[in-house]
Amino acid sequence: MNYIRKVLFITALLSSSLAFGQLTEDPEDRRDQGHDPLKTQTPEGRPLPFGQRLRFGGGINGFRFGNPFSLGVSPVIAYQATERMIIGIGGSYTYTRYKSYTNTGTTVPYLTYNQYGGRGFLMYEFIPSILPNLYLHGELESTTVQLTENQTGRTTSDALTSPLVGVTYSQPISRRFGVNLTALYNLNYNDNNLARTIYGSPFVLRLSFF
Repeated sequence: MNYIRKVLFITALLSSSLAFGQLTEDPEDRRDQGHDPLKTQTPEGRPLPFGQRLRFGGGINGFRFGNPFSLGVSPVIAYQATERMIIGIGGSYTYTRYKSYTNTGTTVPYLTYNQYGGRGFLMYEFIPSILPNLYLHGELESTTVQLTENQTGRTTSDALTSPLVGVTYSQPISRRFGVNLTALYNLNYNDNNLARTIYGSPFVLRLSFF
C-alpha cells in the first residue's frame, strides 16, 4: 500500500510541475512547441503589458547612387492592438540631390529635395487560417517636399496628403519583430510633378522591419 501511495504522490507531483510549466510559459516558448507566439496575452489569458505589445523599427527608402543621389529613412512605432490587428505611426525623410554639368565638364549641385512626412496606418490579419501573416493595410500619409535651386538659393515647398490601401505580408522573426513586404495603391494619385516626385506612380512598394 505504501508503494502505491508513493507512486501516486510522484505522479501528482510531476503532473503539477508540468501544469505549472504550462501556466508560466512565456509566449515565445510556444514556437518551440510548433505554435506561433501569442501577441497580446500570456497562455493563461492575461493581457501582456503595454510595453510588450510595442514594436519599433522602420526601413530605408529612396536609396540611389549617382545622379541623382538619394537616401531616406522611415522609422515606425507599431502597437499590437489585438491578436490580428496592428496600429502604428511612422515618419519619413528623404534627401535627393541632382547635379548638372558645367562647360568645363565638372558637376555642380543643381537641385536639392528635402522630403519629409508622417503617416498613420492599420493592419488587419484577415484570413489567418488560410494565409497567416497576410494583412489588409490602410494608411493616411502626409508628405512635404522642399525644393532648393542651388544656383539661386530659391526655395519652394508643397505638400500632399494621400490615402493608401493594399496588403502587407509579415514574416515573423519574433513576437515583436518581423520583415514586412507592403504593396499599396495611392487613391489620391494625380499625374503631376509633385506626385511623381514623391511616389513615381500610384503603386507603392515597401520593405520594412518591425
